[in-house]
Amino acid sequence: MSLVQVAEQSVRAAVAIALVGGIALAQPATASLESTYWKLMELGGKAIRATRQEPHFILHPDTRRVSGAGGCNRFIGGYQLNGDQLTFGQTAGTMMACADEMDIEREFFTILRQVRKARISGQQLELLDEADRPVARFEAVYPK
Repeated sequence: MSLVQVAEQSVRAAVAIALVGGIALAQPATASLESTYWKLMELGGKAIRATRQEPHFILHPDTRRVSGAGGCNRFIGGYQLNGDQLTFGQTAGTMMACADEMDIEREFFTILRQVRKARISGQQLELLDEADRPVARFEAVYPK
């Protein structure tokens, strides 16, 4: 076997190991606030029930834009981040009417305007108001 063939086999083996172990490698010990899909788990101290569209958001650091869904409608907007200080700017979104999801969505958008700080512990994110009270809890979700 030539040196080139050995090198090619080594590369294939490394790729296969990375692909098989990719799921474990894709989840850091502590999630990053930006560029992470944050799934809403709790709002105002209450667990979130299933909705038409999973309530979530993603902070896009390259454009300082936030995108996501409130349970029925998709939204976009701006945000400012300075250390753990986080504020959301004006948002715009689709305007579909959903019978069961509108209460969750209204509360979600109201709470986003109250956020002043973000606190991450492992794969969990808490958004806090100006009195440092948790107003929403999220979980990091990674593609499979």
